Amino acid sequence: MSADPRTDPAPSAPAEAVIELRGVGTRFGSQVVHDGLDLEIRRGDLVALIGGSGSGKSVLLREIIGLHRPDAGEVRLLGTDVWRAPQAELSAMRRRFGMMFQEGALFSSLDVATNVATPLREHLDLPEAIVERLVRLRLALAGLPPEAGAKLPSQLSGGMRKRAAIARALALEPEVLFLDEPTSGLDPITARAFDALLAFLNRDLGITVLVVTHDLDTLFGIAKRIVVLGRGRVIADGTLDEVVQVDDPWIQSYFSSRAPSAAAPSPNRPPPVTRDGA
Repeated sequence: MSADPRTDPAPSAPAEAVIELRGVGTRFGSQVVHDGLDLEIRRGDLVALIGGSGSGKSVLLREIIGLHRPDAGEVRLLGTDVWRAPQAELSAMRRRFGMMFQEGALFSSLDVATNVATPLREHLDLPEAIVERLVRLRLALAGLPPEAGAKLPSQLSGGMRKRAAIARALALEPEVLFLDEPTSGLDPITARAFDALLAFLNRDLGITVLVVTHDLDTLFGIAKRIVVLGRGRVIADGTLDEVVQVDDPWIQSYFSSRAPSAAAPSPNRPPPVTRDGA
């Protein structure tokens, strides 16, 4: 019997693409990093970008957010052509995403609260009382206690500095969050707590997340989708179960190198508020 269109729910439309790369080419002298690379990431995804050394993961992140111009191809972020749009359109687009660099890139001479407040003061004309309230909210969202705001980055543990960097990246309520090796240098327990924070931001706040990582526990714990770069292009793209089945020497070596930690976070666990070194 055929389905009754009056009672069967209509299929949901696919989420809109927030990141679109078409034919991206990148060279450094004679070295080809990207060679006709295509990639599309849709709203609500939590995507882990992996690949061997020199595969161009961090370079690709910088091309998407407008810090490095590719030699060829098209890069669109939130519907804006990153390398061809007028300045006014680019400025509006930049307020809609957040970026956490590998080392956090916090201003070392400013306390954490001032670091988080900087994007608010640069891009929005708000009363200072509202800025201070928003800073407290961002710190709490990143799992930091209120007293962390008065500390310099050098006075924080590695895990707390990463959370402070997340708080700053969240300052303008971004639709998309980019992270470059966020768990690098963290102990396993702190790293898994950070993964739980990313899962919370994606699941409960609807933020699209693109994270460059080499951390297998992140892949096994929270990644909805894994994109593998190699030979200048995307060589695998799918769920963890799909990617590990790809017949590629680097992929097979990477996933067989070690087993995931039993401490990998559940995506349904909310991020803890830290009051020590986490």
